[in-house]
Parts: sequence; structure tokens; C-alpha cells
Amino acid sequence: MNKEIDCAVVKDLLPNYIDKLTSAETNQILENHFSNCADCARERDEMMGSLNMEKAPKKLNLENFLNKTKKIYLLKGVAWSIGIIGILVSFIVDIAVNRKLTWSLIVDGGIVFLYITVLAAIFSKRNKIIASTFVSSILVLPLLYMIEYVVNENYLVRPIHWFTVYALPITLIWLAIIWIVILINKIIKLNMWRTLGILLLFAIFGSALTNAISNQVSVNEIYQTGLEWIDSLSYLGGAILCFIIGHFRKEKGIF
Repeated sequence: MNKEIDCAVVKDLLPNYIDKLTSAETNQILENHFSNCADCARERDEMMGSLNMEKAPKKLNLENFLNKTKKIYLLKGVAWSIGIIGILVSFIVDIAVNRKLTWSLIVDGGIVFLYITVLAAIFSKRNKIIASTFVSSILVLPLLYMIEYVVNENYLVRPIHWFTVYALPITLIWLAIIWIVILINKIIKLNMWRTLGILLLFAIFGSALTNAISNQVSVNEIYQTGLEWIDSLSYLGGAILCFIIGHFRKEKGIF
């Protein structure tokens, strides 16, 4: 069938023709027209070329996304395998040598602590650092207590109960400092350098309290020795430097 068709009609039908939405009879009419009209044929080729150029980046982006996804799943699988193998091997060796679980509990506790902390960050859609910090804040005290228990039960003739006297208060102090800084950052929306500066300011108090608890003396006595002033001045100097850097980076619009 040979039918003549106007160029204006052909241009109107071109999008549907390229998307393969036209009938076989219409396609035949259009192709006959293209063979006789160089202008319409050129416009068809340009439109098809433009469409292919648009599809190519999308296809490339999809392939890159799929490749990255495969790599992520592969890394997760390898990480899980290494962790599980590490736990099983330490259990087997510990039982074979000591006829019970001793040091392997500490090793495996550390592995579980690390994995759960990392998983919290991976599965959290937002605030990954906060999620990871929250989980580690909950798990760190049981881990420290388990270390004390294993060491006292298996390696010391005279048990040393350091968890309640030292580890518990010191850990709570630093957890409080970390969460206060996180809260300040969420309220005021500080950049990284100013947040680090505030952390160093609180570290002055954290360091003094930590040394006081470790030496079982008062904070005044810690400063009277003269050594704690060095730590405090170092933290203060670091905080001032961070505030200065944070100020100039904010002025330049850099995080």
C-alpha cells in the first residue's frame, strides 16, 4: 500500500513511531515517506539518537548501582563469615585447652560488640553515628563487667573488683560527655570543628574526674600535683584551635 503523507503529520507521529506505539501499516507509510524525504529522515535520526543518549547514562547508572550493591553484599557476607569463624575458632581452642570458656568470652564479646555497633549504623537510615553511639553506650558496660568476671574467675588468685570502683563511674562520665555534646550539636547545629571544640572543653572535666577516680583522690588533689593542669591546658588549647578553624570554615561555607 502506497499512501502519501504530509511532513507535518509525520513529525507529529515521530514520537509514537520511535516509541513503537504506531501500527504496522502506519510504520510502513512513515518508512516510505522517510525514503523519499531527507528532512523527515534526518529529524527521525536525530530524535532516535537523542533518545539513545538519554538511555545510555540511565543504563550505566543502573549497572553501577547493581555493581555497588553486589560489592556491598559481598563485603557484608565476608565480614559475617570472618566474625562467625573467629567466634567458633576461639570457642573451640579455649575449650580444647582450658576445658571451659575463659579468654574466648572476652574475645567473642569484643567481636559481638563491634558487629552490633556497626550493624546499628548500617541499618539506620538516618543519624547513623547517633545510632551506633547509642548501641555502644548500652553494650560497653556489660562488656567491661564480663572482662572483670572472666579475669577474676580464671586468672587471679585474689580477685580485683575494678568494675564498680573504676570502670563504671569513669565510663558513665565519658558517656555523659559524649551525649551532652551530641545534644548540643543537634540543638545548635554546629559544624564538625566546633563540635570537636566543645568535646575538648568537656574533656577537661572528664580527664580531671577520670584521674581523680583512678587515683582515688579528690579533684583538688589531682590539680595540686601540677600534672593535671598540663592536660587541662592542652584540651583548652585544642578547643580554641578547633573553634578558630570552625569559624573560618563557616565563613567560607565549608563544613
